Amino acid sequence: MTTFNIVIQETNGSVTTKETDIRNVLVMGYMGRDIEKVHEHIHELAEIGVAPPATIPAMYPQEITVLTADKAITVAGSQTSGEVEYVVYHDGEDWLITIGSDHTDRLLETEDIQKSKAACPKPFVTSFWRIKDVEGHWDELVLRSWVTDQAGRRLYQEHNLTALLPFSSLLEKLKEFGYSDLSNTLFFGGTVPTLEGFVYGSKFEYEISDPVLGRSLNGEYDVIVKGDQQE
Repeated sequence: MTTFNIVIQETNGSVTTKETDIRNVLVMGYMGRDIEKVHEHIHELAEIGVAPPATIPAMYPQEITVLTADKAITVAGSQTSGEVEYVVYHDGEDWLITIGSDHTDRLLETEDIQKSKAACPKPFVTSFWRIKDVEGHWDELVLRSWVTDQAGRRLYQEHNLTALLPFSSLLEKLKEFGYSDLSNTLFFGGTVPTLEGFVYGSKFEYEISDPVLGRSLNGEYDVIVKGDQQE
């Protein structure tokens, strides 16, 4: 269990702040809504040595210690990358949504997906919206990310949530996996396609925007590779 101070942004412009105990962290994979594209993606990954998942979607439980709200993460190797995901959380009273980055070791991913996800911290934004405030226009929410590397800063991902299974489907899948008590559990709900393939950058910025209510949640972090720190 890890305790975080979170902020819930209300639709009237006010905020609710509270301390919450996050007990479990789950990362969902292969959450695409178009099953044909999901199979295409699995085939592409198989060509570079990534084993196909045992189930679609797939679920990768994580140690609570991987979760972080820090502005910098440290990773073991140079071939890691972030990916913006919608993140849902039940705080014991209500379902909430924010964003996070399923930062992953891409070299290790060819050997073991579970280990590749566990190898990197999982940054997330501690400001949330209530799902009941966005569920009616869920598909219009947009995920974006930007990466910075030696070539500079550029848009890395951009797509609305039509690319992914909706919240209601996520709950159904979790029940199929045997999760009946979801209180104080945080779920990374899947990512959208990259615009140019994996980029191993030094900085990752990510966002979810709501064009209907005219607001956004934003996060960013630096990526520090062990051994590359300045003396």
